[in-house]
Amino acid sequence: MSETKHIDVFQRVEDKYRMSRKEAMEVLEEMKGYIKKDEYFRYTVHNIYYDSPDSRMIIESLNSPRFKEKLRLRCYEQPGDDTLCFLETKKKFSNIVYKKRIALNHKEAMAYLNEGVMHHVNNNTADEIDYLLNYYSCQPKTLILYDRTCFSSINEADVRVTFDYNIRYRNDDISLTERGDETQLIGDDVVMEIKAMNRYPMWLVQILSRRKLYKHSFSKYGMIYRQNYKDMTVTGTPVMDRYMNEKENRVCSVQY
Repeated sequence: MSETKHIDVFQRVEDKYRMSRKEAMEVLEEMKGYIKKDEYFRYTVHNIYYDSPDSRMIIESLNSPRFKEKLRLRCYEQPGDDTLCFLETKKKFSNIVYKKRIALNHKEAMAYLNEGVMHHVNNNTADEIDYLLNYYSCQPKTLILYDRTCFSSINEADVRVTFDYNIRYRNDDISLTERGDETQLIGDDVVMEIKAMNRYPMWLVQILSRRKLYKHSFSKYGMIYRQNYKDMTVTGTPVMDRYMNEKENRVCSVQY
């Protein structure tokens, strides 16, 4: 997916619904007449998530606080040196998601993240990202890839519906490049995500109600961490020791 224009700041509600592929197709059929293919309809998302050596950001996120944050590098195709990438923060306070990002080409992003070579962007978002990288001593934790189809509402400009499938990840030799030997995360299941600035339109509420679909807390990075925490965290740190002590007593944030 090659982007020629982009938005650098987002503020919206993002709700997720996990379902089978069959259910996803049925939901999509019910939405016909209300949605249309997005300008960028089908593509593969490549993400590298960054975190502290003791995985502090994802551990605190899994503790379900009112405020949580993540840092990631994202592109929408198998990268070359000149591929457009987005280095972004994703923060959630209560039920509102805030995203801020800067655009870099792949070569420049890698030089900045791996070698500390400063990039060309000079704004508040770049300063905030630089602060987070240094404050948490961030390192790449996982590559997450998934295929996505996107739809937008015909009558509501702020409503988008996406379907993520073939979700896979790799925790070694982390880069944005897909090798083909990545691990499947949720098999054939699909994650539908509804993104809206304001309240849901009535047609959408009725479809969700009729099909008894309820939003769930679902974090791809969080699920990967829960499955691989021994390999993704430096033990002997206060945050990791607390996580290990509380792990058996905490309700899983990834609900089914």
